[in-house]
Amino acid sequence: MVLCLEFLPPEVLLRVLSFLEVPDLLQVSRTSHVLRDIACDPLLHLERLHHASHTLSTLLARRPPKAAISPPNSWIWLSKTNVLSRQISKSLIRIRLSHNLEHRPSPYDLVQRAILPSACTSYSSHVSPVLIQSQQAVQRRKLKDGLGKKLERRPSVSSLVSMNIIPEECARHKISPAIVATRRKVIRESLKDGLRGWIEGRGIQAQKRKADEMEAVEKITVKNLVRRFAARKLAHDLAEQRTVHQLDPLLLEKRRAQARWGREVELAKQDEERRTAIHGTCAQPTRAHVLGLKKFWEGVIKAAGG
Repeated sequence: MVLCLEFLPPEVLLRVLSFLEVPDLLQVSRTSHVLRDIACDPLLHLERLHHASHTLSTLLARRPPKAAISPPNSWIWLSKTNVLSRQISKSLIRIRLSHNLEHRPSPYDLVQRAILPSACTSYSSHVSPVLIQSQQAVQRRKLKDGLGKKLERRPSVSSLVSMNIIPEECARHKISPAIVATRRKVIRESLKDGLRGWIEGRGIQAQKRKADEMEAVEKITVKNLVRRFAARKLAHDLAEQRTVHQLDPLLLEKRRAQARWGREVELAKQDEERRTAIHGTCAQPTRAHVLGLKKFWEGVIKAAGG
């Protein structure tokens, strides 16, 4: 059996409708005649007024004082003075803001100070820096994606070693190619130095061998034998004269002159022939030639002094 709201006692209906607000009571009064009579009952409204007055008296007793809700403690209670001061402060802020906007730097100055990106001044119309930053972020993202794809397509270390692009030491010991190249360069330079020293040693040995061969050839010549004999004879005579303390300078010079023959004599003759070819038929100028030159230069000096 279904119970309807209209079959309840009037006291129960009054108690139920006392919890409703005025707009809800209007909606209920439009449903049926019984509910309309109960919603418009004076007892219901008297009870509501009594409850509202009791609540209002309780809240008024608990309300905060005026000083607590007035500025500057709180901005709930505003007097005419507070409203006027707020309007004046807003006007001052507006004036200061307009003054600052008039003296703000141009976009070109901001670009020079590195505050705005250079793309802000490249367009004919003004572009927002946020839009440019978003565009730059998109470009960076594209570059990052392209670099990631290239890194995925790059060959492996083993393939680079097989193509002789990277040395095998880099893949085996995980060493930088620059270090391997430097090591190989040092090894090549050391090999060059060793080869250069070996070649120089072979050259020195060849020169020594040639000198020994020349000495061996000179040993068997008559000239060398005569030179050695003359030098030994001179040394023997000097030793004898030193022992006797009778050193004759003329005899010594004569014997030295006798010892200097062979290659030295040939060199002296060649030198004399060269001087003769340079100065004329005679090796030394004549006395008449010297006197003539002397008179000539004396006349030049007199003419210059006069």
